[in-house]
Amino acid sequence: MTPEKANEMNEERALENGNDSAFPNQDTRGFLHYGLTKREYIATQLMAAAMAGHCSPEEALGRAIKGVDLLLIELNKK
Repeated sequence: MTPEKANEMNEERALENGNDSAFPNQDTRGFLHYGLTKREYIATQLMAAAMAGHCSPEEALGRAIKGVDLLLIELNKK
């Protein structure tokens, strides 16, 4: 396997990890509630920060989507 292919596979795993639940919760009856995914939660935080910096919604969305992927990939390296 080439280093490039290994890096590509690691990035894919990192992005898949973003689909896990950010805050899973079990209620008193034992039911699991999954809520937002990690990707969705991070995106809302990045988008809010970008819009607070006076970006248009479209620009904030683009920044949030790119930022989520970059963050998930970097966190997977640790």
